[in-house]
Amino acid sequence: MKSRSLILILSLMATAVAPALAEPPRRELPPEEKREIRQQMREHWHRENTGPQRPDDARPANWRDLPPEERRRLREEMREQHDRDDRRDKRRPRKDD
Repeated sequence: MKSRSLILILSLMATAVAPALAEPPRRELPPEEKREIRQQMREHWHRENTGPQRPDDARPANWRDLPPEERRRLREEMREQHDRDDRRDKRRPRKDD
């Protein structure tokens, strides 16, 4: 009986350690290469997040730049959209039920 439990314990330990041994060792990049990669990623994210900007775009830079009537109208539209989404969600059955 002892040999079976010993084999079981050893096999459990081997399955726990095997994935760590199967991974190739990580190569540490030099600091200059890390900086360069970070800078490239920042530029990439910036291009993706900003998207193509049109110079003739007449939108205000900030919502505070809008006149009060326009802000009120946009706020009401957003509330209506939110209410419609809420009603649609309530009609839809939940997936976790």
